[in-house]
Amino acid sequence: MRVSLPLFNPDPGWLFLTAGIVLIVCAAVIPEAQKVHQMRSQLQTIRFAEQHNFARMQACSRFLDDLKAGDQGLVRRLAASQLNLMPRDETALLIATSIDATPSDWIEASVAAPLDESSPYPDTLLSRWTLGSQRLWVIASGAFCVFLGLIFGPAVRTPEKQA
Repeated sequence: MRVSLPLFNPDPGWLFLTAGIVLIVCAAVIPEAQKVHQMRSQLQTIRFAEQHNFARMQACSRFLDDLKAGDQGLVRRLAASQLNLMPRDETALLIATSIDATPSDWIEASVAAPLDESSPYPDTLLSRWTLGSQRLWVIASGAFCVFLGLIFGPAVRTPEKQA
């Protein structure tokens, strides 16, 4: 009696092999992707700081230009705050709380602080496994799945004898 094997035989080895390779690749790629994400957020923070420093530089430049031009409002404000002097024909209606503020504080107050909104790295189950102390276990599980995939390989067909 002649027994014929099916033309397509499902092979469970490919599932284990694919899952093992995916686990090993994820354990190698996800920590590096997290490092790239951290570097990009640091770069964004540095760019915000750079923009803030340029805005402060422009404010200082405007202050010096106004001072060199002899802006009357600025000169009076400097005299009132730094030398505690008021013009003779004027009287103070109220005492300012910023009387002890220095000109650098004035300049700093004129510049808006940048808002640094860096997003955290996505928190997934796979990222927790591959970024934490279980990373070695993920690699070992992937290697074991690859091993199982190779063991459960396709059945070898033997040539049939004809009688």
